[in-house]
Amino acid sequence: MDLDETFWELQWHSACGRGVRRLVLTRRGLRRTVWGLAVLGLLVLLVVAATPVGLKGFFGSFTVDAARRENRARRQQADELREQLGELAGRLAATLDRARRVAWAVGVPAALWQPAVSPPPGDEAVTGWLIQVADRLDALAGALQPSALQPPATLLALPLQLPVGRSRGVPVGLFGWQASPFTGKPVPSRGVTWACQKGEAVLAPGGGTVVYAGAPQGRSVADWMRLGTIVVLDHGGGVTSVLGHLQQTAVRRGQIVSRGQRVGSAGISPWTKVPAVYLEIRWPMAGGSKPVDPSLLIPDLPVADLDALLGDPGAGLPADFPSLEPLLGRRRR
Repeated sequence: MDLDETFWELQWHSACGRGVRRLVLTRRGLRRTVWGLAVLGLLVLLVVAATPVGLKGFFGSFTVDAARRENRARRQQADELREQLGELAGRLAATLDRARRVAWAVGVPAALWQPAVSPPPGDEAVTGWLIQVADRLDALAGALQPSALQPPATLLALPLQLPVGRSRGVPVGLFGWQASPFTGKPVPSRGVTWACQKGEAVLAPGGGTVVYAGAPQGRSVADWMRLGTIVVLDHGGGVTSVLGHLQQTAVRRGQIVSRGQRVGSAGISPWTKVPAVYLEIRWPMAGGSKPVDPSLLIPDLPVADLDALLGDPGAGLPADFPSLEPLLGRRRR
């Protein structure tokens, strides 16, 4: 059989007589056409069969990317929540420390503010720790009832306020052993010193009676002369505060003042190099009135180790300290 033999022929003649056009299909051409159509059909079938897998992979890539983005967002959110929990734990711990100091000052039984709550744990147990702190704060709030308190002085008289505005002074000398600004050697500091602007208003830390106002003079009060002009307030119950390094006083002896009232202005004394205010608080302890760390009474002051300070409010300073008796014109007991 001749493969080039004409199998099918199509002719069409032009109406204007320009000639005849032919489309000839031989047996060989027919076979090629059939094989081409078969191959094309097979390719179409392969494409159709592979399309679900390709679409699945195509759309699956979008799903994986979305899951990864969501996981990253969740991790970031978890990190932010942990950071917020840490900040909350720090604020609660600071609040609890302030509450414990106030409880000590107003005579709440020691069993309610001791022992201290352990430091904030890791992320796994932070919720339990927060509940423990909240329970302790609730217990202290219940104990801070006027009828249950036993402060040495009335609540309005207790020296609980800074002697200068919160943003008006900077503590430069804390209670305890401090380096002398003149010799560099450790010396006992029985109060707190704030550096501030000269003439800054000095405020009464608590209500009381002015028992001294002026500049000490004479050998019997030499220990107090280093503070320059001072004001001494008697808050009652053996609680006394001494304000020193004053430029001038704004009160007189025998005057009754309230907490936050201006009693003088900041100045420079022989023992300061810059304008400052000194505050010393004496508290009834062991049958007498002894200097204690003002940070136990003033929550705005920092405390490095509150438990140690509550155990020893005098911070281990020497037992001998200047007496107020000669300054107030009283005989030493």
